[in-house]
Formats: sequence, structure tokens, C-alpha cells
Amino acid sequence: MKNPLALVRGLGFGALGLFLLMVAILQIKIAPNVAFLPQAELRPYPDSALVNLAETLREQGLNGTYKTVLLSIDFLFITVFGLWVMLVHMMRSAVSWRFWGVTIAAHFMALDFSENMMLAMRLGLATKGNLASTELTAQISAVHWVTLAKYSVGAICLLSVFIVSGKRG
Repeated sequence: MKNPLALVRGLGFGALGLFLLMVAILQIKIAPNVAFLPQAELRPYPDSALVNLAETLREQGLNGTYKTVLLSIDFLFITVFGLWVMLVHMMRSAVSWRFWGVTIAAHFMALDFSENMMLAMRLGLATKGNLASTELTAQISAVHWVTLAKYSVGAICLLSVFIVSGKRG
């Protein structure tokens, strides 16, 4: 590779573009028709709210769009973002920064992939419309906790990238 910095910048801008594409689709096409978006919700919600969301998506004919965002565009975003975080850290000479970058990026990717699969199962997107057998209780959905953990690790990833980008050597 002649210019590894160009690759890193390309991955960073690619991740940003994919993120903005997801936000635009979700906010313009999906959000006006549903009660909430689980990936953007900071307040706790039960699995029964996800069942209601799945029913609304199907009634509105939006389940295909949501599935595309969740299982295709977000999958690509997670991959590009994770590689970007790893490569920014790998460009540092200190082994500790390299290890840290790979570790936090892998944690973010695992949390985001898990969140997506949990949502796909609970919304019936990965099971041909059959909803996952979740208890419809008032207990907070496990997806909510994974989302909060993902946000936390994502923030750590971004903070670490900015710190590492300012270091020399």
C-alpha cells in the first residue's frame, strides 16, 4: 500500500457516510411511522414494545426497509467502523495502543452485531415473520442494555481514535 493514511481516511469517511445513510433512512422513512426506534432509544423498554414495533413495521410495509438497514447497511457500517478504529491504532508504534485499538473495536463490533441479531430475532426479521419466543413482560429488554453498552464502547472508540491520532510515534 503506497499511502496507508489514505486508506484510513477512506475507511473513516466511509463509516461516516454509512452512518449518515442509516440515520437518514431511519429518521425519514421509519421514525414517522413507528412509536420508537430501538437502536436510538436511551430509555428502557420491554420486549413487548419490540413486538408492537414489529407489528407496526409489517402493517406499514416497512419491515423490508428496516431489515435492509439492520442487516445490510448496519452490518457494513460495523465492519468499516471497526476496521477504521483498528487501523488508526495499528499505525502507532506502541504495541499497547495497537492492542487497545483492536480490543475496543472488537468489543464494539461484537456488541453492535449482537444488538442487530437480537433485534432481528425479536422483530421476526430473521425468522420469516415469526417472532422470537420472548416473554411479554414489563421487564426491560436485554436489547436495551446491549444498546447502552454499544454506545459506551463506541464513544470510547471515538475518543481513543482522537487521542491516538494526536500522538506521534
